[in-house]
Amino acid sequence: MTLTGRKRGSSQTKAAEYLMTGLVILLLVCAAVTFLAPQFGWRVDAVMSGSMEPVIATGSILINRPVPVNEIFVGDIITFSIPAREGFITHRVIAIERINDPVFKTKGDANKVEDPFSVPTENVVGKVVAHIPYLGYMFYFLKTPLGFILTLVLPGLLIIGLELRDVWSANRDASDEE
Repeated sequence: MTLTGRKRGSSQTKAAEYLMTGLVILLLVCAAVTFLAPQFGWRVDAVMSGSMEPVIATGSILINRPVPVNEIFVGDIITFSIPAREGFITHRVIAIERINDPVFKTKGDANKVEDPFSVPTENVVGKVVAHIPYLGYMFYFLKTPLGFILTLVLPGLLIIGLELRDVWSANRDASDEE
């Protein structure tokens, strides 16, 4: 027994260790998806607007893969850029106009009207193949300098703290036995 009266390996300690392990695994998965997906031409983005709700919630993480233009159909959700705006937009294809090269008419599911522009094929980044609700908030945070630092420092400090606690507990247990 330790001086606090708790046995080493109590259910509270185990729960904390499981929680920390889960958090570290979640952070590693987020980091892997964030940094490895672009190596294969895929794009990972966080959704920070509600234009695609309820299908894609604000704070979701999107995974886009590049596809040939002939694999985009009405009803698909695509991510694209427009020259007049910085960043990317993810909306549903509501029509495809085929003049020379196809252009896509898009609309956010939560929007009442279609987008006031057509999306040329060269502006299409990819087709949404997966979205994970609320994980985008963590993804967005990880891309900030503070988030990146905390991703490295926080798990390290937690591991060091747990190890120091175990060393102190072992020392206390050894001195109690004497």
